[in-house]
Amino acid sequence: MRRATPGEGPELCVLIPARDEAQNMRRLIPSLLAQDPSLRIYVYDDESSDGTREVASSLGATVLRGGPLPEGWTGKNRACHALAQAVAEDSSAEWWLFLDADVYPKSGFLSTMRHAARVLGSRAGMITGFPQMLPGRGLEPLFLAWVPWALLSSNPYGIVSRTRMGHNGFKNGQVHFWKASVYTDLWPHEQVKSRVMEDVSIGRLLARARVPAEVLNLSSVLAVRMYETWRQALDGMSKNSFEVTGTGWGTMLLALFYFLLGWTWLLCGSLWLWGLGLLTFGGLMTCLVVRGRLWPFLVMPLVCSVAAFTLLRSWHWKVTGQTSWKGRVYQ
Repeated sequence: MRRATPGEGPELCVLIPARDEAQNMRRLIPSLLAQDPSLRIYVYDDESSDGTREVASSLGATVLRGGPLPEGWTGKNRACHALAQAVAEDSSAEWWLFLDADVYPKSGFLSTMRHAARVLGSRAGMITGFPQMLPGRGLEPLFLAWVPWALLSSNPYGIVSRTRMGHNGFKNGQVHFWKASVYTDLWPHEQVKSRVMEDVSIGRLLARARVPAEVLNLSSVLAVRMYETWRQALDGMSKNSFEVTGTGWGTMLLALFYFLLGWTWLLCGSLWLWGLGLLTFGGLMTCLVVRGRLWPFLVMPLVCSVAAFTLLRSWHWKVTGQTSWKGRVYQ
């Protein structure tokens, strides 16, 4: 996985899907405009009830107002697709930067993304990355630590980037940067319109379409706070973890794998310390990349147990029709 480097590059615009994100709009839009006052920012207001549209518009963004969710679509996919359609007609920008409303751009973020487009754009149709993970309150970091650890420990990002062989099949929905011509060739959000975990589905779509993607370490220029409490983190990951495998048996087997991975060191006899040490070392390496809280990665057996429980809970939500987020239930 490449480290991000600041610099200049081609014209870009920013696309932000938003549902009840007025508070984040007040922070995010000014922080982007402070780095580039001429930046075009497009916000899709997805039936917000907290004044998101008015706040974003007053801060200088172009706001699209969404209506009722069409059948067969999830909210974020509809919002991103509608944003892309509008930008395709309204902007000549070569690159489209999709951002979640809960990200925190640091100094140099936009210049870093422009530099990435200039250096990597000749071979990558989509650029994504890992931001710093800002912790929530209390036990929240424990209920989210398994996500970056699972991604970083199971994908050879650096090898794929350096050899240009294979494909990670990965896209981080929090920040993804598209060459406009590649996006409009695929219209990826429309292709996966019913998927709750759209970033995994689009990553796999890119692999099938053989569209090269680059994954950057963006932790020095971008941060994200996904959830405030442990319950929000558990519910948020229960919403979509089923789609990692997409099947009931696959989800149950993956949950069993993570549980055994977390506790097999107890069966290693005199070598138990080595087993626990290797597991902890993997967690600490993840912590260095995402710059998160250290303490969850020192209790990796608990992190693995949370992963297993979350996967099983996600499967239960799926089969009982309880998958929901921000007031919407997805059957």
